[in-house]
Amino acid sequence: MITLCFAEPTLSINDIQVRSIEANITDVKFIFAEVPEIHYFILDHPSRLVVDVNNGRLQIPIHSAAFSGTLINALRQGTQPHQVLRLVFDLNAGVRVSKSMADPKTVVFELKSNSPQGQRPAAANNSSPVVMAQSPLSQNISNKMSTAAVVKTVPQGTRKVVVVIDPGHGGKDPGASGPRGSKEKNVVLAISQDLYTDINATAGMRAVMTRDGDYYLTLRQRLQKARDADADIFIAVHADAYQNAQSRGASVYALSLKGASSEAARWLAAKENYSELGGVDLSDKNDMLRSVLIDLSQTATISASLKLGDDILAQMGLFTALHHVAVEQARFVVLKSPDIPSVLVETGFLSNNTEELKLRDAQYQQKVAKAILKGVIAYFYQQPPEGTWIATQVKGQKREA
Repeated sequence: MITLCFAEPTLSINDIQVRSIEANITDVKFIFAEVPEIHYFILDHPSRLVVDVNNGRLQIPIHSAAFSGTLINALRQGTQPHQVLRLVFDLNAGVRVSKSMADPKTVVFELKSNSPQGQRPAAANNSSPVVMAQSPLSQNISNKMSTAAVVKTVPQGTRKVVVVIDPGHGGKDPGASGPRGSKEKNVVLAISQDLYTDINATAGMRAVMTRDGDYYLTLRQRLQKARDADADIFIAVHADAYQNAQSRGASVYALSLKGASSEAARWLAAKENYSELGGVDLSDKNDMLRSVLIDLSQTATISASLKLGDDILAQMGLFTALHHVAVEQARFVVLKSPDIPSVLVETGFLSNNTEELKLRDAQYQQKVAKAILKGVIAYFYQQPPEGTWIATQVKGQKREA
């Protein structure tokens, strides 16, 4: 993928406030200088809350004394690729986490202990932030990936594959609605957050969300976020609706040839904005050569997208009806990156009474996320990008065979 240069982190964390609400509940409040883009997940054995802040910078020292009487033992920080600040809260109990926004610049995590007594003996701390590693080919995917994960260090000289997850709609654009009032933007965000957690708990993989809250992004902004993250694949998550309330089932879409043609014309016209494609500098190429290179890239990308879609659809079909049994192709704007394999997953029909009930259920949302994850794993282990941790594993397995 393209190597990008980044400036110093600019998103300041002005304060982190921790307080004990009850014996088994702790609040962690983040106060940012600007509206943040953050993601989080829970790891077990030992229990940790991991918070990733895109382009983040911690402005204040945090001392362990600040955590006295709470579910938190200590806070560690480290850096991830692409200017991500990682904060790891070492916990003294297994917890459930909920996130809320006090205002656009203030994020609050509520940690609620799984133990009725509230606290248990603290597990031994690790000295530095860890990377979760797990062989997807030899282990079953559990209900919560993090509970089955094994802590290892990803070998140096390799990189994680980057999966950009795009929860559809958001903010002023609610998307489809169900007869019980379910809004697509909320349903797909919940599924995407589960998928984000599962991907980040899988060896050699890293997830990036285009949005992690209820706000609006244009379709082109979503594409740009994928390019900025140097994505290996892009997955848009949606929920369908139709006038016929009997319509049901999941679908997966890839880009159509007509959509590819219109995007090729856009790339040719906008030389300044699209000067590099798949690591190839297009700025010094004439229009004919640029056109040929874009066409070659798009052909390979659509083929990869169809393969990714097939793998996801196969997993979805194991537990839900399929509206289309094969990957469909359409001119969706969010699928138009010429060098990033991209699919749009329609998780079901909110307009269908039965499917709306399923799609608003947290356990079913996790099931959908697991199916997408299994499809992604199958895709990457069949054609791993060069230089990645997964490619190293596949080569090792071939040597052993």
